Amino acid sequence: MTTVAVRERQQEQEQGEAGAPGEAPRSGRRARLSVPGRLSVPARLRWAVAGCAVLALLLGGLLAGTATGAQGAWARITGHEAPQVTDAGALYQSLTDLDAQAANQLMFGSDPRLASNLATAQQIYLKDRTDADRDLQQATLDASGNAPAQTALAAILDGMGRYQDLAARALELDTRANAPAGRPDPAALAEYRQATDLMRGQLLPAAHSLVGANDQAFEQSYTDEHGALGSAALWLTLLGGGLLAALVALQLWLALRFRRVVNPALAAASLLTVVLLSTAGSFLGGEQQDLVTARKDAYDSVVALTQARATVSDSNAAESRYVLDAGRRDQYQSDFETDTDQVLSLNGAELGAYDAALAQAVSAVRADPSAIRFGGEYGREFHNITFAGEGAAALKTLLAFQAYQVDDRKIRAMVAAGQLEQAIAYCTSLAPGGSNADFNAHDAALQALIGINEKAYESASTTGTHRADSALWLQLGCVAGVLVLIGAGAAPRLREYR
Repeated sequence: MTTVAVRERQQEQEQGEAGAPGEAPRSGRRARLSVPGRLSVPARLRWAVAGCAVLALLLGGLLAGTATGAQGAWARITGHEAPQVTDAGALYQSLTDLDAQAANQLMFGSDPRLASNLATAQQIYLKDRTDADRDLQQATLDASGNAPAQTALAAILDGMGRYQDLAARALELDTRANAPAGRPDPAALAEYRQATDLMRGQLLPAAHSLVGANDQAFEQSYTDEHGALGSAALWLTLLGGGLLAALVALQLWLALRFRRVVNPALAAASLLTVVLLSTAGSFLGGEQQDLVTARKDAYDSVVALTQARATVSDSNAAESRYVLDAGRRDQYQSDFETDTDQVLSLNGAELGAYDAALAQAVSAVRADPSAIRFGGEYGREFHNITFAGEGAAALKTLLAFQAYQVDDRKIRAMVAAGQLEQAIAYCTSLAPGGSNADFNAHDAALQALIGINEKAYESASTTGTHRADSALWLQLGCVAGVLVLIGAGAAPRLREYR
């Protein structure tokens, strides 16, 4: 037993034996325990150690809960919510292209010069129908527990079979009638009108709602987890700072009471706490940044561009319907304008003024990437350029979209001039400069741009998942080490009082 401990025990025994006035002296051990309002040195040391241990355990619980929460969030995002958005977007894309290919088949008719175009349209139509059925099945599996998604799916399921029946009858009637290109059989056209009205009035709005419902679920997970990480950072500061302050205070008290310059174990516990706070802070900051990268920087663009791709496909279908159906040309031109405005809006510019306004906007953004004078889905993307190569890919997509828009005006001019056969040939031409060639070039550029953002999303989500997995055991190991060191630092001092 040290000299300090002997002296303190003697003082406590003397106080206990003296007792209160008029009372008989008591034994040192019993008297020391009965002195009111005063804790012995060992008791104070035990309480201090217990306080530090409680803070360490609370900190460990916080970090364990945060790491497991991050693991769960990434599992939901990567395993369910992001794939659900992708599946819904794929369904939307299949539906828009399905109707476009149905219109193309009716537009080609029995013209032998367009036989290869007709065969291509038939193959794509069958593929789109297969893809739509598959995507619909997958979306149905994904929708469990998501009421808005289930409502949207019910509308799609209700209308999908009817659409396919109507489109099939239209194509069969037109084939039987041996109708020429651009002049479909009236009965076939009547059936197709019902089919395309069903597509645009029920199926596509429901598919758009499905994308939105799934995207909202993803956004909610992002918001919840980002907020949880922010709260954890605040509690980390409070608990970690409290633990570090308690350890330092305990060391100072021991140094003064026991005349020791430093307690090696408690000093090591303090150092390990600093390391723990540093690694935990880095973990929380890294997880927040990965979430922002995955959701805001990458997947917001994926959603916008996927919507744009489906909408451009629908505008291409509206263009084909415009050539095909003379009785509804005003309606189908209006549909094309609506789709175009959703993809890239220019302050409400109508079709006649759109090309000039688009040319000015393109020139401005080429001269200064921050001079974004358009809205719509492409406006969202250009305001969210983040990754290497994304700016160049976005500009390439914009230029391809501009070329496709110019082609559309040529088609409408041919139709207005009564050159129906030339309009059909140019509308479906895959030769360089042809409308379909430019449409495909735009689609390829758009898919490449989507791919850049999908790759960034996958990288951020993979990094975030791995960090959460490794952080859990690293941080718990540090907390366990702090607890062991606290005990090791206090044990020798407590033994001196035995």
